[in-house]
Amino acid sequence: MTQENDFVRRITHQFPVLSPVEIGIGDDGAVLRVPAPAADADRSEEDARIVVVTDMLLDGVHFDLREIAPSLAGRKAVAVNLSDLAAMGCIPTAAFVSIAVPRNSATSAEQFLESLYSGLEQIIAQYDFTLAGGDTNSWNGPFAINVCLTGTPAGGRPILRSGAKPGDRLFVTGSLGGSLASGRHLTFEPRVDFARWLVKATTVSAMMDLSDGLSVDLHRMMEASQTGAILFADSIPIHDDVPMQLPASQRVHAALSDGEDFELLICVPESEAEALLEKAKTSNHHLHDIGRITDGTGVQIQTLSGEIQDLKPTGWQHEMQ
Repeated sequence: MTQENDFVRRITHQFPVLSPVEIGIGDDGAVLRVPAPAADADRSEEDARIVVVTDMLLDGVHFDLREIAPSLAGRKAVAVNLSDLAAMGCIPTAAFVSIAVPRNSATSAEQFLESLYSGLEQIIAQYDFTLAGGDTNSWNGPFAINVCLTGTPAGGRPILRSGAKPGDRLFVTGSLGGSLASGRHLTFEPRVDFARWLVKATTVSAMMDLSDGLSVDLHRMMEASQTGAILFADSIPIHDDVPMQLPASQRVHAALSDGEDFELLICVPESEAEALLEKAKTSNHHLHDIGRITDGTGVQIQTLSGEIQDLKPTGWQHEMQ
């Protein structure tokens, strides 16, 4: 059995990055450099890069169409890609949507598509970009939807998960845990506007979105950055969707491992961290200071009892037979 992380490492070595691609497999999105023509040699860095993100969502895995309307499935399919763009500090520009519609749907294809595209229309209009293409097929399997988004950096360059440096402070943009059980994974707001504010407010060393769980996603960031990290359990914000009657250690575990939170995990230089917190207070943005980047490798956690332990990556990972 192969886990997703192992598979990604293997194909990253198998497919080297060639121009005009600057960043390929392994980050929240790919970065393509578009060379300026001779007549436009002074074009800005923002105009010279296109960021591309894509995700496939499946009925029965990422949502259940027996329980929700197709509009919510369509919304989520776009929202998870917007979260990836936010993680790279980018503004969305265009969407490409490909779907496989089940022939045995409980509703007519016309009704199904009308509901699906109403969900797409709502979130695309909310974030002000274009549905520019895609593909539609039908088959005897479950509903599948793949969304590809393009974006441009809100700052000078896309933010990568590989830029964390020892001494950086670790922040997260919201509370974690309980998203799947509560249904919040279908209605969350991707942090596009927060990311746009953030890149103008401070220096961001590294950033990624929390889709599979803080514990596993932080390991991915540290592997990309070749650094270590320590989390402080008593500082991790736990969402109200995690039952209050659970023991404190189980609530922390839920925040670390449940996944589908789609908050941003952010690394900021220590020298700018306190100023950022003050700016966030006056701008009505909520940031939670949850840890530090360290020398070496691996991730540790200071437990509620004060003990420092190695933190295993206990979030969601796709397994391929």
